[in-house]
Amino acid sequence: MPLDGTVISAIASELKPILVGNRIEKIFQPESDELIISLRHQRNNVRLLLSAHNQYPRVQLTNSSRNNPSQPPVFCMLLRKHLAGGRIVGIEQPEFERILIIHIDGSDELNQVTKRGLVIEMMGKHSNIILIDTENNQILDSIKRIPLHISRKRQVLPGLYYEFPPSDKTSPLSIKTMNLFKQSISLFEHKTLKNMIVSSFNGFSPLIAQEILFRASLDPDQQWVDLTENQQNKLFEVFFEIKHNIVSEEFNPVIYKQNDTGKFIDFSVLPMHHIDQAEVLQVKSVSQLLDNYYGQKDHHERLHQRSQDLRKTISTKRNRLTHKLQNLIHDEENATRATQDKLKADLIMANIHTIQPGQENIKAINYFDVGQPSIEIVLDTRKSASQNAQSLYKRYQKSKTALIEIANQREKTLQEIMYLDQILLSIEQADSLLDIEMIRNELVELNYLKYKPSKNKKNKPIGESKPHEFYSSENRLIRVGKNNVQNEMVTFKLSKKSDLWFHVKDLPGSHVVLSLNQQTPSNNELIEAALLAAYYSKGRQSSNVPVDYTWCKFVKKQRGARPGMVIYEHHQTVYVTPSEALINRIAQNKQDS
Repeated sequence: MPLDGTVISAIASELKPILVGNRIEKIFQPESDELIISLRHQRNNVRLLLSAHNQYPRVQLTNSSRNNPSQPPVFCMLLRKHLAGGRIVGIEQPEFERILIIHIDGSDELNQVTKRGLVIEMMGKHSNIILIDTENNQILDSIKRIPLHISRKRQVLPGLYYEFPPSDKTSPLSIKTMNLFKQSISLFEHKTLKNMIVSSFNGFSPLIAQEILFRASLDPDQQWVDLTENQQNKLFEVFFEIKHNIVSEEFNPVIYKQNDTGKFIDFSVLPMHHIDQAEVLQVKSVSQLLDNYYGQKDHHERLHQRSQDLRKTISTKRNRLTHKLQNLIHDEENATRATQDKLKADLIMANIHTIQPGQENIKAINYFDVGQPSIEIVLDTRKSASQNAQSLYKRYQKSKTALIEIANQREKTLQEIMYLDQILLSIEQADSLLDIEMIRNELVELNYLKYKPSKNKKNKPIGESKPHEFYSSENRLIRVGKNNVQNEMVTFKLSKKSDLWFHVKDLPGSHVVLSLNQQTPSNNELIEAALLAAYYSKGRQSSNVPVDYTWCKFVKKQRGARPGMVIYEHHQTVYVTPSEALINRIAQNKQDS
C-alpha cells in the first residue's frame, strides 16, 4: 500500500497527543532529504523523523540513530533559527491529501511571536519538506527547491507564496450524501469502478478502492453505469463506512506477510478483508509499522547510494581483467600453435640435404606421426635451410617461455577476478555504513582506491560491525562473515580447529563456521550451515547449490593471498537449495539460556 491519505490521517492521529503542546529542542538533517526533530514528552525524549525520500517519504516517531554531518546543511540551520524552542500547536492534514502541516509558534530576535508551518508533502518523487510563514503563507525555504526549469506548474522557492499541489479530486471526508458522491464521480464514470474511486477522491489508494468494492461485492472492472440502484447504494454505504472509520480514528495498523517467505507484501491502517492467504503482523503504532515496512528498505537504498562509487570502481576493474583474460587466452592459443615450430625445424634438418638455396617451401613426411602424413613448410628464401630451422627453434623457445608466463598471468587474473567478485558480493551483503567503510579501507590498503582523509570526523559510522550469528537446531552457534575482514575473523580468530567450516563451491560467498565444542554435528546442523553458506553467496537464487565443508584446521591462507582468499582440503560436499523462508526459520532458533 502506498502512503495514502488514510495512512497520513492515522499518522496525524497518533502524533497529535504526543507532539502538540511540546517544544522543539533540537533539529538535525542527517540526509539531504531527511530531518530529525527532537522533543520532550512526559519526561521522555521523542524523535520525529521527517523524510522526503523519492521512494519512502514518511512522517513517524523513531528510535533509530542517524549519523549527523559535522557541518549542518543550510536548510537545517534555517529550521533551527525559526523553529528551535518553538511549541507545536497543531497538526493538520489538508483536504485528506498526502500532506501534513505541523504548526509551530515561536519567537524571533525581537521576541515577537512567529507562526510557522512545516509542510511535509509525501508524494513519491515530488515529496518535499517546506518551511512557511503561516501568517502570510510565504515560503521561507524547502529541503528541495523547485525552480521554473524543473516545474512550470508549481515552483517551490524562498519568497514565493505556498500553494498546495494541483488536484481535481474531492476529499472523501466531505462526502455526506449520495448526491455529493455522484457529483464527485461524475467525471470518471466511464472508468472501471476501481479507477473511478482512485481518480475521484483524494488520498484513496488502489488498495482502499479494492477493499471498498470487495465489501460491496462488486467487480472492480465494472463501470458505474452498469450497476443497479441497489448496487450503487451498497457501494456508497461501504464508502461511508470507510469514511466513518477514518473520521472516528478507528485505526488498526497491520503488515501483511507472505506465508512461505515471510516477505512484507503490504500494510494498512484499516482492516483489509480482500487480502487473503497472507500472514497478518499486528504492530503497536503507525510509526512502528512504517519503521518495519519502510525503514529497512530506506536503509538499504541509502547504503546502495553510499556504495555506488565502490561498485563502479570494482566493476570497471573487473571488466578490464575480463578483457585481459580474453587476450591471454588468445595469446595462449597463438603460443600453443607456435610449439609446432619445433616439429617443422626438426623436419627441415631431416631434409636439409634436399633443400636448394632460394627454395620457397618443402613437402616433408612427418616421421613423428604414426600415419606419416606430408607437411608443407614455408621457407624464408633469404635464409639457408639451417638458418630457417634455427629461426623456428628460437620461436619455439619463445613460445615455451610465453606459455609459462601466460599460465602464471592467467592464474593471477582469475584469482583477482574471484577476489573482486567477492568484494561485489560483500557490498551487496553490507547492512551498515561501517560494513561499507570496512570494505573501502580494504580496497585502499590494496591500492584499488586512493586514500581520502575524511573532512567530517564527527560523521563517521557509529556502532560495531560484527558477523551474522545464527543458532542451529541443536543450539550451536553458526557465524557468517559479511565481508573479507569478517570472513578471516570467523575462520581464523573466532573458530577452533575442531569447528566445521563451510563455503559455497567455486563461487564468491561468505565463510560459515559451525561451532561444535568437540561434539559431533547432526545432519540437520550440516544442512542448516550449508543453507547459510549458499544463501550468503552468489548462488542465492540457484537450486542444488554445492557447498563444501571441512574442519577448520584444514583451511589455510596462502602467503600473499588477498583478504578472505583461502585454500582447503579433506572436504566433503553437500547440495542444498537456499530460500528466504528456510533462512528465516534458522534465524528463529534462539540460544538456550
